[in-house]
Amino acid sequence: MSKSFQLSTPRMAILLVLVLLSCTMLKKIQRESMPADRFKKLSNKQLELKMKSSPFLKMHMKNGNVYILQNWAMDSTRGKITGQGVLLNARREKLFQGNVQVGVDSVVLFETNVLKQSGSATALTVFTGITVAITAYCLTNPKACFGSCPTFYISDGDSLQPDAEGFSASIAPSLEASDIDALFHAASQGDEFAIEMRNEALETHIVRYVNLLAVPRSSGQRVFADAKGNFWESSSLIAPSAATAPEGSCLNLISHADRMERYSEADSSYLGAKEYIEIEFDDLTEGKYGLVIGARQSLLSTYLLYQTFAYMGHDVGYWLAQVERGRLGKKANDVLNILGGIDVMMKNKFGIWKVVDKVNEYGPLAIDFHLLKLGHLSKRKVKIRLRMTKGNWRIDYVALAKLSKPVQPVRLKPYQVLKEGVIDQRALTLLSDSLNQLVTLPGDRYTLKYQLPKNAPNYELFLESRGYYLEWIRKEWTEEENPYLLSELWFNPRSLLKRLAPQFKKVEKEIEDCFWNSRYEKSN
Repeated sequence: MSKSFQLSTPRMAILLVLVLLSCTMLKKIQRESMPADRFKKLSNKQLELKMKSSPFLKMHMKNGNVYILQNWAMDSTRGKITGQGVLLNARREKLFQGNVQVGVDSVVLFETNVLKQSGSATALTVFTGITVAITAYCLTNPKACFGSCPTFYISDGDSLQPDAEGFSASIAPSLEASDIDALFHAASQGDEFAIEMRNEALETHIVRYVNLLAVPRSSGQRVFADAKGNFWESSSLIAPSAATAPEGSCLNLISHADRMERYSEADSSYLGAKEYIEIEFDDLTEGKYGLVIGARQSLLSTYLLYQTFAYMGHDVGYWLAQVERGRLGKKANDVLNILGGIDVMMKNKFGIWKVVDKVNEYGPLAIDFHLLKLGHLSKRKVKIRLRMTKGNWRIDYVALAKLSKPVQPVRLKPYQVLKEGVIDQRALTLLSDSLNQLVTLPGDRYTLKYQLPKNAPNYELFLESRGYYLEWIRKEWTEEENPYLLSELWFNPRSLLKRLAPQFKKVEKEIEDCFWNSRYEKSN
């Protein structure tokens, strides 16, 4: 064992409340949050009931700090909250612990959390950073609990569908990133467009902005974005004439953007094993082309992320802080680098297959559409090979796009934001200023409305979001704390991917259903 693991490491600053499950399963979390102006209007009787039912109080400050108080009280005559607790900064590092006195006017949001059991069981109080198994799905398979990042729903004319997900790889403040997602199935009606942003996981989402990008296009044409955020108009889309995977032809699965995905199972002995799909295109005319791939990840990478947290155990806060400070260097990304993305390969003039571009965006929630530029093609027939880790990608659509010209988007900010159907001016203000951030918690739903340009049908729509998210650590994970296997993850990840293969194969067939059925919904 390495020396660093022999030393004692700091524990998480936030108090861990372990809820013991008896024969009565925990059913739901009731979380109540209210702005300071509403909190100040509570009567003495209401405050007394609040203190009895929720002895823990969480206070979000204007500078991003947060107080977590125990056995709190309010002095309504002086407008002060007192109690014992901790003060955390915006990165959730502990600044102070002890007796606290905070002015109500300095608080942006008050939050109480009450965990109720089914039947008439007594309520227990919990707060952000504490998690429990809330569904049978998560009990049976904690590594398949729903999570990833904010999920954005749009209407396809019949129902709301998850059409985009934001900053999927941004699991810490230092990894905050921007993300552009194609709303490929979006159909604008009139001069308004609505997007529903949901937090359906046991996570805290910190959202800096959610903009709609409207990109002008000629009649009958489509627009796609490349990895650098440049937009290209396509004069024609060419479907493949053949597509062969290890299981045989998959042409019918990848020829249409219909959410009927081609996917494979992971290798049974090594989770980093690769596979290939060979695709042919006929009857091309000379010109500049790009390959369009509509795909999302499977849950393999999510499973491995959660397994990493499990090995970190109670010290997950410490290790994430090391990632934040860059002390793990490239080791923090070794497993992701081994899994890789979707490599697009073509033969060079010597007949050797070479990678010309790759899809390297993470996320299992929504199918995104990627443009990979191939350059000038003059042959009438083209062969392309896709290389990827077995069981790591679900591919919905592949086509060649003949590129006509670059185009520029019109960036639209939301003009109205509703939370659970009620206008939320504070959320609109936060999302309208990129220096601020909107914090969402499990069960939060926001509807964002945008004013579209004139001639809206002649625009391709994309979603531009920026932020990061913080996972809530499940109690079931901490039971697998293992510094030895964590060190193997850092220093010999290929060995660990061999060790974990049989374990993942046991849950692989059911993990997708388990994942989607464990979405968190806040009770009314």
